[in-house]
This record gives sequence, C-alpha cells and structure tokens, in this order.
Amino acid sequence: MDASNWLRAARLALIRGGPSAVRVELLARDLKVTKGSFYWHFKNREALLEALLHEWEVETETLFRDVEMRSDPAAALQFLGEYVQKSMSSPPGEYPPDLAIFNWAATDPKVAERVNRVERIRIDTLVRITGRPDRVELAYLVWLGFILRRHRSPGTAEDLPLLWSSVAEYLIPAHRKSKVRKP
Repeated sequence: MDASNWLRAARLALIRGGPSAVRVELLARDLKVTKGSFYWHFKNREALLEALLHEWEVETETLFRDVEMRSDPAAALQFLGEYVQKSMSSPPGEYPPDLAIFNWAATDPKVAERVNRVERIRIDTLVRITGRPDRVELAYLVWLGFILRRHRSPGTAEDLPLLWSSVAEYLIPAHRKSKVRKP
C-alpha cells in the first residue's frame, strides 16, 4: 500500500463527505489495511488533508501552465477541454475533485485563501489566452455551475462537449480566433 492509494481513498472520502469524512480509521477500513500503513506515508490526518489540497493546487497550476503554452487560444481551450473531458470520464477519485475542494473552502478560511489563489491563476490565464476579461469571469461561473449540477445530476456529464464548445465559442468567437494572441 503506497501513498497514492491513501490519497485516492482520501479523495473519495472528501467527495462523499467533505474533510470530516477523511478519517484514518475509515480509510484503512475501506482499503482493508491497518492504520499503521497510513503512518508510513503521512505523519497524521492533517498531513493527509494538506497533501490532498496541495495535489489539487499543483495539478491545477501545472494544467494551466500547460494550457498557456499552446500556440493559439483555440488550441489552448481545446487542450483544456480534453483534460476536463478525461477527468470527468475517469473513475471517481482519480483526479483531485474541484467540487469537494470548493465545498471544503466554504467551511475553512485557510483553505479558501488557497482556493482563491488557484482560481485567480485559472481566471488570469484564461484572460491572457483570450484577451477577454469581460467574458472569462462569466465563463468561469458557468463552469462552476456545471460541476455543481453534475454532482447533483451525474447524467448531465453527457452535456460537457456541447457546453465546452459553447464556452469556447463565447470566449473566442469564430471571427476573432485568428486575431487573438497571447501577450
């Protein structure tokens, strides 16, 4: 049993019940191992929660750095859309969960500070890519609404390709695609 197994189990617990559900005893039971295995990888529960939040931050920062490296805005949004589709279609707990992290931030001011910083990276990157600060905030709020609705109604995940296409067109209208450049 390695740290990645514990992190995946912790992600699932966070999705199901928030940070209070991320309990060493419960995770050990789910993994069918002793609690002692946990302590080979993490000092304590707080270290596991920190690892969950840190992996979400790093994953997001890396993704948006990769997005910004794309040659043009349409390619950047396509790359981001492919990542989102892959993460949405993967088994639960495979990727750090935005909705669970956002819910956690709603109850913990220290987590909220970190989430706000990461959201600023997302929004600022999209503004640099599209040159459309007036549209990025609205598009981001659409995304947040989609992930909230998807959690409540999992069948809506099928709507992702159409939604993503609409958001991309909103951010980079077809007549502007060749004119938008990264600064």
